[in-house]
Amino acid sequence: MEHVGNGKEAALRHLHEAIDRLCRDADAVEFWADAVAGFAEPVPDYEPGDISVWLPAEQASALRRTSKS
Repeated sequence: MEHVGNGKEAALRHLHEAIDRLCRDADAVEFWADAVAGFAEPVPDYEPGDISVWLPAEQASALRRTSKS
């Protein structure tokens, strides 16, 4: 009869492990579904002149020197 108890515990352990894997898989499915939905949207229109870029001081001064030439 001792084997019956061990089998039940093993089955419960496997069941809990399967549920844990299912939860991780559901999280991964949700993540990738959101990623795919984001790629399915069109790229928004923009004007390059409306974009401001913050550069480190060294890069900004180098750009100013080359643009004055």
